[in-house]
Amino acid sequence: MSGRFPWKRALRSRAVWFSLLVMVSLGLVAALAPWIAPQDPLKMGITHFNLPPAWVQNVSRPGLAEFPLGTDRFGRDVFSRLLYGTRTALLLVLTAVPLAALIGTLVGLVAGYTSDRLNLFMFLTDLIQSLPGIMFLVMIVLIFRGWFSPTWSNGLLTLVIGFAAVSWVSLARLIRVNVLQIKSQLFVEAATSLGASRWQIITKHLLPNVGHVIVVWIVNNIPAVILLEAVLGYIGVGVTNAVDGSEFTVLSWGGMFFSGRSALGRNPLMLLIPSVCILLISMSFFLLGDFLNEITRQE
Repeated sequence: MSGRFPWKRALRSRAVWFSLLVMVSLGLVAALAPWIAPQDPLKMGITHFNLPPAWVQNVSRPGLAEFPLGTDRFGRDVFSRLLYGTRTALLLVLTAVPLAALIGTLVGLVAGYTSDRLNLFMFLTDLIQSLPGIMFLVMIVLIFRGWFSPTWSNGLLTLVIGFAAVSWVSLARLIRVNVLQIKSQLFVEAATSLGASRWQIITKHLLPNVGHVIVVWIVNNIPAVILLEAVLGYIGVGVTNAVDGSEFTVLSWGGMFFSGRSALGRNPLMLLIPSVCILLISMSFFLLGDFLNEITRQE
């Protein structure tokens, strides 16, 4: 994406404004969760378990005002857990996606620049891409959780490693294709004839010209990470403190899916509200990615 970024066009785009509004709102919720959450999200209560939302009063156990979205089977406030789950979602986005982008960028640059002499990297990408993505991710998470699950990470580190190991392949292939086109251009050949080293060519000539590919890939893959975390949480392989996956102490939207399956008939909001949050953040990043893709095609 050469030239200046079209800020005026971006500010006139409703999709960009919607995306920014959703992202800023979620960022504020994540930052202010300890102050705006009405209850301790980990506090259990035997007297107020399985409560419906506060506005539901025509049942044998009416909701309470201090629990706006009700409670789960352990008496924990659903609304507070939802707010704290935003932190986990953003933490995964800010760690797993950059790590995958770093790996994919390095592999793509090296594989593209040395394509005529080294095919090991592309063999590795083809091997990983041939595996079923969700099954490969589950396998990685379970393997790392079995022998490398530090208590301070509560399973977050294994998810980051799993997401990065699965996601980097698509970026590596994109960058390799672009590098193969760029390295045959005159300015790269001129730099080579002037004695520029491989490192200089990669960092000063190839990397800046694939920067737009990296940015668009990051924006488009953020929703995928959040959706994958929700899927893993739903099947019980998500963020957890225990190696056996017995209960969630790190709060996540996927964890709410896992604990809310049994409450679908009693309190469907335990599944509906996290679904709406995931839908909003996914839609915002998809719209932003579509805007960036359009700019890239026009450039």
